[in-house]
Amino acid sequence: MRVLSGNDLTKYSTGLRCRLDARTKMVICLAASVAVIPLKGIIPLSILLLASTIYALFHIRIRIIFVCWSAVLLMGATALLCLKIMTVFWPEIGKVDIFIFFVPFFRVAVLVNVILPLALSSHIQDILTSLKSFCLPLFIYLPGVVMVRFIPSFINDIKLISESLKIRGYRINPVAFSLHPIRTTRLLFVPMVVRALRASDELSVAAELKGIGYAGEMTFYRTNKFSYPDYIAGVTAILLLFASFLFEYKDAILS
Repeated sequence: MRVLSGNDLTKYSTGLRCRLDARTKMVICLAASVAVIPLKGIIPLSILLLASTIYALFHIRIRIIFVCWSAVLLMGATALLCLKIMTVFWPEIGKVDIFIFFVPFFRVAVLVNVILPLALSSHIQDILTSLKSFCLPLFIYLPGVVMVRFIPSFINDIKLISESLKIRGYRINPVAFSLHPIRTTRLLFVPMVVRALRASDELSVAAELKGIGYAGEMTFYRTNKFSYPDYIAGVTAILLLFASFLFEYKDAILS
């Protein structure tokens, strides 16, 4: 069960860029998740989007960011197409500001940029230790660990499914999905669902083997400590959030 004891499917870097403590990454994720809710302006969200993109590039490969952003752009393009179709029947919808339409996708992009570094550049043991150090109840930190651990497992499953389809002579791309949607669904999405269910069972077994949920006191083989990069990242995040809210509510402040 060695593979289940840690996030071994992800290659971790030992450089300066990945020395942030898991608690710092969690606080950044929480702060960004809460901050994007009241922000509605393009400039404040653009500030957070640019900062979160730089933050993500310091932790994960640009290919992963490109794939995730492509998915967000695809959702945006699909929603825009549906909006154009709806304007044919309800012309009043076309009077809505186009920038307001893209605000939810800006928020999704910011969340993707802060969640992926936590999931792909942190050892599962560090995440578990950090969540436990916050004195959170079991029903909160256990699902959190499972969700974070599921992301790299799901990415690895997609790679395995894609490689197996290439061996069998199938190509999964937008053209194939448009020409043969039923076959693509059968070849791609059905194995993904099966692998996801299997991963959930494996994660449950791994959590039980780690002793999570037992009444006894848990002990950790090492204690996480904050370093200078953590303090720098925290101060930078606070300043960026302050700047974003300043741009959002500057009219109310000046008045």
